[in-house]
Amino acid sequence: MKVLFLKDDKPGHYNQTEGLLFYLREIFPNLEVEYIEVEIKSKFSRKILRFLLNNFSSFFERKSRLKYLSFFYKNYKLPKNNPDLIISTGGNVSNINAWFSKAYNCKNILNGALRGLKEELFTYVTTVIDLGYKNQIILDVAPSLITKEKLELAANKFLEEKKLSKEFIYYSLLIGGDGAGYKYDDKFYNDLIDFVKNISKEKNIKWLITTSRRTPEKIEEKLKNSLKDFCAYFVDYNNNPQKVMLPFLGLSEKIFVTEESSSMISEAILSEKDVITIGTEKNKADLKYKQILNKFVYLGYIGRCNFNNEFDFSLLNNKMNSFKYKNPLKDKLYE
Repeated sequence: MKVLFLKDDKPGHYNQTEGLLFYLREIFPNLEVEYIEVEIKSKFSRKILRFLLNNFSSFFERKSRLKYLSFFYKNYKLPKNNPDLIISTGGNVSNINAWFSKAYNCKNILNGALRGLKEELFTYVTTVIDLGYKNQIILDVAPSLITKEKLELAANKFLEEKKLSKEFIYYSLLIGGDGAGYKYDDKFYNDLIDFVKNISKEKNIKWLITTSRRTPEKIEEKLKNSLKDFCAYFVDYNNNPQKVMLPFLGLSEKIFVTEESSSMISEAILSEKDVITIGTEKNKADLKYKQILNKFVYLGYIGRCNFNNEFDFSLLNNKMNSFKYKNPLKDKLYE
């Protein structure tokens, strides 16, 4: 089977599509995968293309019409071979996913919400919550490459390379930034610093901390300087990006994640460790995002806290329900 993997510039979207590919490889071991990076011209051009796809989908069924791609995208290329299946995550590549599927007469999977596109443009839509699509596949968590075996290997390698002690108890802190209706101010980050220090004293642990591309650089510097005595390892992502998610999750007894990132939360859950999200009470997250978080709480995968109230240290003693892996595509896809 030939799979076309469409990606944008967001690492979280890329990781989730890689997760879909991981599920597919378990079903079809002999996949041929082609990667194409895509960049839209503007949000306005995306809206126009969405309108055209929804209302004139037959127009896109001829390969000759692909010459018009340049009106909507400033970075793309055509597949080298006719794909059998197209996969992607996120709104910026959803339109071209549908277009290529029409032009090459092949199946396609969109991971995430349709964002105004008609469900008929996709063979399947993978979602974490029930969005009412007739062709949806509801996943327990967002797709990811994470497995217990990979975490163990990455953790052991990291300990050896960074010369960290196996005797420490490690907690991870995965820090994002503004997004998904969350806006973090200086008070939030000051509270976060105090939070890390207090837990370090309370539990006698060492922290593994990474920021992300959404974390402001001045905040990274502040966190790094304020928490250097409490960290075993700190990654200031914007200054020195490192792929530490696997070893961090593998080494940690508990994982703390800022609440705006569903992809980081999902990856933490997949580690089968205790996961606690840190948010703000005054957020403007939309209903769908709140439903995702409520689902994770209901299933016992996460605990939630915020700094508007005093931290409930009993959360540290709670055992979350461990995620049990199963391939969500196994009963849906056939070669």
